[in-house]
Amino acid sequence: MKTMMLSDLLVARSMLLQMLSICVFVGLVMCYAMDTTVGGIAAVAAMVPFMYLFTIAGMDEQNGWERFRLTLPVSRRQVVLGRYASVLLVVLATTVVAILLRLAVAAVASAIAGGQPDAPLAGLALDANPPAAIAASTLAAALVILMGASVALPLIARFGMTKATRFAPLVVVLVLAVGVGLFGESIPALDLVTNLNTWLADGSWGAVAALVAGVVAGALAVYAASAFVAVKLYEQRAF
Repeated sequence: MKTMMLSDLLVARSMLLQMLSICVFVGLVMCYAMDTTVGGIAAVAAMVPFMYLFTIAGMDEQNGWERFRLTLPVSRRQVVLGRYASVLLVVLATTVVAILLRLAVAAVASAIAGGQPDAPLAGLALDANPPAAIAASTLAAALVILMGASVALPLIARFGMTKATRFAPLVVVLVLAVGVGLFGESIPALDLVTNLNTWLADGSWGAVAALVAGVVAGALAVYAASAFVAVKLYEQRAF
């Protein structure tokens, strides 16, 4: 698994730097245009892993690499788990970078705004973007991508990148349809965001920590279950 993970990261190393540079530029422009760090920097946390996932999966089908890899002393299980590990590592690293970037932007904006609510860049300042809210919203963007990867990776393992793109939209629509059928207009995720904002305002850090820990644990459990399914599908796949 470690070999496969390092292989993915080494192959995509230069591309990751390019992706990060592009996404940081786009994120900063969005921050300035929207006068808030929420959408812009959350986009950085989401776009880089999303681009990495489909780029590295697409490279499997170039020059017969996917078939040649099966001749190496690496099992199919290790191939899949290594891919899951590399995606998770990129998600974690990008989340940390996005949080640090948001804090840096907020600090610079605070110095320029000088505490004046009507000053330029006041919407980007620390007063409008508390560190806890910065971390929570950035983490939320990363978890959305992790859930998307949980859907996409088993499809890629079973059909390959090219064919998987035909089925991924269908699966997403079906999941949304089932969610609407089960919950109607009551969306649990929105309730969680509302509760989080309330608890942050009240200073209920214990409730916030418990909520974040529960959501992260649930997302990782789904990701682990997805890896188990992907391993089974890839082991049965014929090339």
